[in-house]
Amino acid sequence: MFELAGKYGIKVIAMEITHESHLHEIKEALHQTGNPTGVMLQIGTRNTQNFELLKIVGRQTELPVLLKRGFGITLDESLNAAEYLASEGNRNVVFGLRGMKTNMGDPHRNFVDFSHVPVVKRLTRMPVCIDPSHSVGSRAASPDGILDMMHVTAQGVMAGANMVLVDFHPAPPKALVDGPQAMLLKELPYFLEDVRIAREAYLKRVELRQRQDW
Repeated sequence: MFELAGKYGIKVIAMEITHESHLHEIKEALHQTGNPTGVMLQIGTRNTQNFELLKIVGRQTELPVLLKRGFGITLDESLNAAEYLASEGNRNVVFGLRGMKTNMGDPHRNFVDFSHVPVVKRLTRMPVCIDPSHSVGSRAASPDGILDMMHVTAQGVMAGANMVLVDFHPAPPKALVDGPQAMLLKELPYFLEDVRIAREAYLKRVELRQRQDW
C-alpha cells in the first residue's frame, strides 16, 4: 500500500491505530518500503479516551496524529484528550469533527458539528479536520442536486476548516465498510473544485472582516 501511494504521488495516508502493536507495524512497513509516503496516525472516536493508547501515540513524535471527536462525550472532554497527547510530547495533532451521535441528527448518520470549527480554533492551536462522510452517512442529495455531504463540507470549509476527510471508492456497493457514504472516484475533481470555491469564499470573508475599522 505504501509503495502504491508513493507511485501515485499520495503524500499522506491516514491509518487508524487501536493498539500499540499497530504503531510498530506501520513504522516497520514504512522503513522496509523506503518511506515512499507520509503517514498520519488516526485515533477513532471510540478510542478518544483510551488513555493508554493516547500515551503511547503521544510519546512518539515522528508521525502526526488525527484525533477524532469522542463518541458520547463533550467537546471539552475530547479536547482534553488532545491535551493528553500533547503533554506526552507529540504536539503535531489535528482535531477531527465527525458528527455527534444523537437522534437530533436524523436523517443523517450523526448530528453535523462543523459549527464547532471556529470554537476549536479559538480554544486551541490545533488545525481542524472535518469528516462529512461519517457525519452524513449517505449519498442523499438536496433538490439542487448537490449531495448533503458536499453541502456540509462547504459549511465546514467556509468556517475555516484546515482539512477534509472524505470517503471515495470506485464501486461503493462493493466496499467492505461505509459503502453507502462513499463518493465515486470520478466525482473527485468535482469535489475538489467545490472545496476550492468554499475555501475562496472563506478567505473573502476573512478579508472583509479585516477591512472593518470598528
